[in-house]
Amino acid sequence: MIFQGLLNISSLYLDNEDSLFNRLDQFFHEKINVLAETDVLCINDTDNSFPKLLEILKTNLLKMGFEEEDLEHAFLDPFINLNRIEIDCLSSIRRIYDQKLAPIIYEIFLEKIVDYLVDIKNVTQFMLNLKSANLLSLEFIVELKNLKELINKYPVKKEHLRKYLQIQDNLEKKLGINKSKIELLEDLPDPKEKLQLLYITYRIISFFHLEKNFDFTHIKNYLAENMDEWLITIPLVTLRNPDLYYCGLYLADQLNIKLDKKKVKDFLLNLYEEGIDEFEAPLIQATDGVYYLLKSTQYMKLWLTNEQLNKLIETDPKFFDSSSLKNLETSQLVVILKIYSLIHARNIDENIYAVLEELEQRITPEGIKQFRDGFVSSEATYYVVFCNYMRNSLDKLKEFGLLESIISRIYRNLELIEFSEDTNFDLISELLYSFENLKLFNCIETQEMILKMAKYLFPPEVVEKISSSSELNRIQARFRHLKVNRITGETHY
Repeated sequence: MIFQGLLNISSLYLDNEDSLFNRLDQFFHEKINVLAETDVLCINDTDNSFPKLLEILKTNLLKMGFEEEDLEHAFLDPFINLNRIEIDCLSSIRRIYDQKLAPIIYEIFLEKIVDYLVDIKNVTQFMLNLKSANLLSLEFIVELKNLKELINKYPVKKEHLRKYLQIQDNLEKKLGINKSKIELLEDLPDPKEKLQLLYITYRIISFFHLEKNFDFTHIKNYLAENMDEWLITIPLVTLRNPDLYYCGLYLADQLNIKLDKKKVKDFLLNLYEEGIDEFEAPLIQATDGVYYLLKSTQYMKLWLTNEQLNKLIETDPKFFDSSSLKNLETSQLVVILKIYSLIHARNIDENIYAVLEELEQRITPEGIKQFRDGFVSSEATYYVVFCNYMRNSLDKLKEFGLLESIISRIYRNLELIEFSEDTNFDLISELLYSFENLKLFNCIETQEMILKMAKYLFPPEVVEKISSSSELNRIQARFRHLKVNRITGETHY
């Protein structure tokens, strides 16, 4: 999902990109027709024909010059997974190709083409293969050649783009080197270290759909057989120090582990009562704890009543004065606003205004700080960008160059990080939020976000052309357009 913004820029700049998509469709439609005629594929039997179609596509893509590892990764994308509704609606294998597979194929070809533009991975032979297969029109070839020459005139932009394109490869190499250490995290004796580290690490792994590269058998068994050990809360909960029970519930949900639902629901209700009794203002004094509780009740489909929710957010006005709010982390301030949105709170306009005023003081030319006088962080950056997305106010950030800071932090943290029991929680959390930032820049398809990416990664001539494009406010490119939920921040596939 970190390439969606790049693909949007290419679709706005390249006038002949559709010719590639049309020729790819023609090529694969012909393959499907031939195989249907010889009964290798049954056009109307999607259950049995879909796996065969995937293998046929992979075989042909390998012949064109793709590497098997890249294809395996592309076809692990959850977008490809067919649910029962889609199987019923997409009644033929041709429609499944058009709706589910063609967008992925467009993307992997465009990613190769961008590699060609900045001389990554020696894709010259791949481009020659496309030409010989008549997949590139003459007009498109000329257009790519001109763009490549333009990029070469701006070495700084070319290096920015090159570094951006290599982020995922660098992460995969780091994960590969640390594979055995990551799997050994499952065997740490301390449930707190085990689950918190695995929770954050798993989120990074799943962000790039690399779950099948790892053996999570031990943690699956642990979660299923030791609920009493991890179904507990811990003190000093933050976004970098997530509550233990929440880590367990998240991992159980992701790894499809069946839990004793009654036991979990009883625990959550008891936790709710304890929070109400312990804190004068849970929303302020235990913000992240309240957030994890609400997310957990959603996992378990345990719906708190309006009265119960109101008790969680009832807060004396003194907690929203400037002297109180200045002591809260930037991410905590935004989580308060997220909680309000999650539960559709009413009559809290003054509180929201106070939080927004405080957030304004955290945004500086150097970056977005975790406290008024604190340090710039990827976590704070993510939550402020998300807050402005949630409130339709992204234009407030247009003067700030956030991408450079995010990308430099990714490279710095990848160099420093080691996945082991001694992993620094701040370091790994910052890495995760850097990736989450890139998701926002790519999947929030607004004029502000597209132009921000273009200005950082491409020559000014590219920015000028897409700025004047009539399509900038209504992206209609034929690849996927993943969306970010404005309340939860989760990605819609």
